[in-house]
Amino acid sequence: MKVKVDIFSGFLGAGKTFLIKKLIKDGAYEDNIVIIENEFGEVSIDALILKESNIKIKEINSGCICCEVTGDFKNAILEVIEKYEPSRLIIEPSGVAKLSDILKVFKEERLKEKVYVDNVITVIDPEKFDLYINNFKDFYEDQIIYSKKIILSRTQKIKKDKLQEVIAKINKISKKNTILTEDWNVINSLDILRNINTKNINENKSLKANLRAIENNKAKDTFESFAIYPNKRISKSELVSKFKFISSSTSFGEVLRAKGIVKLIDGSFGQFDFVKDEFEIRKISNSKDTVISFIGVKLNKKEIESLFN
Repeated sequence: MKVKVDIFSGFLGAGKTFLIKKLIKDGAYEDNIVIIENEFGEVSIDALILKESNIKIKEINSGCICCEVTGDFKNAILEVIEKYEPSRLIIEPSGVAKLSDILKVFKEERLKEKVYVDNVITVIDPEKFDLYINNFKDFYEDQIIYSKKIILSRTQKIKKDKLQEVIAKINKISKKNTILTEDWNVINSLDILRNINTKNINENKSLKANLRAIENNKAKDTFESFAIYPNKRISKSELVSKFKFISSSTSFGEVLRAKGIVKLIDGSFGQFDFVKDEFEIRKISNSKDTVISFIGVKLNKKEIESLFN
């Protein structure tokens, strides 16, 4: 029997990891599942979050899926299937991966024999839609065009008329998508996975013709990533202050996304996310190390390191 595969795409900070964690927590998936997730860059923060759900993690940190899509990614899938014999794989590509590149991998003969692509979901933060579509159109549109269902995150934070405007823009890019707009705090997780076109992508003849690169831009040519490993304790207020400074200054380059694990003043560990003027932090129980990973354009690594060290 072929292993079912769900792919969760979405640009930087859209909320993919937390959607996956919600689905698992709410019992939307069967027990025997494995998550394959990767980061663009050298460290993986999301894996630590997902490990709190006691789910097996296969990390791919040697490169981005969209850059090495026919290398590490395919081999990781085959390795996971052989080692764990899962009933389902959940795949979370890097936020800067092109979904079309991910889907191409599942057209390869070795994978066609073993997997069945079930759900292809793209998560979008409507508040960031205009910012990202204007600045990173190739990547953003690709993730919309090749998805089967769009899940909008943080809809409770946006006005209704603005939300409808974003939905209209998404439909203009691709009218075939189902778009889910409900607040994640109240929606039934099973409803998130219902009513998706589950035709096997391996058998979808029309997909082969449509699998085209919008342009030849690759993540490694557009974005850059690096990590620092701060060892001193820091308060939440100080961390927020530093990222506000990063948002308001041009000295650091364009920091699009930062996430990490830091040691707080009371000795506990906090996992945080920063996306263009938004900052969230929460306690994490299974970490002993600290790390902050940055993704952006024309990053001034020296200035960023100086700010935190």
